[in-house]
Amino acid sequence: MHTFHVPDLDPTPGGAVELPREEAEHAVRVLRLRVGDAVHLVDGNGHRVLATLTEAGARACAATVQQHVPSSIPVLQSIHLAVAPTKQIDRFEWMLEKCTELGIQRITPLLTERTERAHLRHDRLVKVLVGAMKQSQRDHLPRLDAPTTLADLLSAPLPPQRFFGYCLGEHRSLMEAYAPGQDALVTIGPEGDFTPEEADKLSRQQFAAVSLGAARLRTETAAVAACTWMNFAQQK
Repeated sequence: MHTFHVPDLDPTPGGAVELPREEAEHAVRVLRLRVGDAVHLVDGNGHRVLATLTEAGARACAATVQQHVPSSIPVLQSIHLAVAPTKQIDRFEWMLEKCTELGIQRITPLLTERTERAHLRHDRLVKVLVGAMKQSQRDHLPRLDAPTTLADLLSAPLPPQRFFGYCLGEHRSLMEAYAPGQDALVTIGPEGDFTPEEADKLSRQQFAAVSLGAARLRTETAAVAACTWMNFAQQK
């Protein structure tokens, strides 16, 4: 069944819902849905409903909520990923897509001394997240922060578990360090890695230096690998 994102969804049975313009156009012009067709609607905050289309025109698409649909994917401990945007934006978008599919709760584009891209189109990236949420049948849309400096990240409230990927010095395997019973923040630096000064700042804030295996991974690959392991560890 087709799923559509409605941020201001009222999940009350019998309520009328109007699909956002882009979702409506996709439903009518691309999928060619008609009045009476059943669809799923999600708001990105955990609500999923079964609805029936009551209007499927070129300029408007509306539906009536039939019933709440319980989520089949449990929400476990929070995983917050702070990752430096890659120079090639398609790689960063690929990373956002895959981490959303894996159940990430929050993503912070991290501005470090060696970050190669500081400006991002937030609206475009949100569309990537929405598409991945719908494709993976998840009900929660990850929070996407504005680009944030390392200093600002470290000055904000931090979860109990804190890690940073680092290629130099002593570090533990993330597989050994991560405890799935607590919220966690993992930071991934740019292709040039964190500078020694940045690594020192992270260490002073009780971030543990971790590795993701013997091979040196690209930024986006490291982020997906970290999310994959942490997601699987929560399923045990």
